[in-house]
Amino acid sequence: MARPREFEADPVAEALLDAFWQRGFTRTSIADLSAASGLLPGSLYAAFGGKDAMFALVAGRYVAKLRAALAGGGAGIAGLRHVLDAVVRITVGDPDRRGCLLINTIPESAALSPPARAVVERGLGEMRALLRRRLREAGVPRGGDLDRLVALLFAASVAIRVLGRAGHERRLLQDIADGALAAATAAAGIPARRRAR
Repeated sequence: MARPREFEADPVAEALLDAFWQRGFTRTSIADLSAASGLLPGSLYAAFGGKDAMFALVAGRYVAKLRAALAGGGAGIAGLRHVLDAVVRITVGDPDRRGCLLINTIPESAALSPPARAVVERGLGEMRALLRRRLREAGVPRGGDLDRLVALLFAASVAIRVLGRAGHERRLLQDIADGALAAATAAAGIPARRRAR
C-alpha cells in the first residue's frame, strides 16, 4: 500500500511556484525548493519528480492563473482592451514586480527539459491565440495583417511585463497598452473609442 502524503499539495506547489518565480529556473536549487516548501528533497522528488517536473507543474499552474485573469471582458476590441489592461494590472499589482514567469524563463530555455520547455511555449502560444481570437472577433480577416497585428499586441504585452519587472511606472505601461491597441485598430481600419483619462 502506498504511504499517504503528509502535506497539502496545493500550498506546496504554490511555494515551489514562488521559488522559481523569484529566482528563475537555473538559479533555483533543490535546496531552495526544499526550503520554500518545507519538505525534504526526498519527499519533493517522491511527490513531484525532478526539478524539471516541478517547474513544468508550477508553470502549468501559472498559465491557469493567467488564463483566469485574462478571461472575460467581452469580444473583439473590448476583449482586446480587457486583455491588455489586465496585463498592466497584473504587472503593477505584484508588489515584488517579478514579471512573467514564462517570459523570465525564455533566456534559460536551453536548460529546461523538452516537456518543461513545451509548457512555456504552450503558455506563450495561448496568449497569441487569445489575441488572434479577439482580433478575428473584431473583424480582422485571416492573413498577413492579422499575423502582424497579433505580433504587435503580443510584443506590447511582453514589453509591459519586462518594463514592469524593471520597475517602470504604471502610466508608461498603460500607454504601451493603449498605444498598441490604437495602432492595431487603426491598421485594421476598426474604430475604437479612446480611453477617458
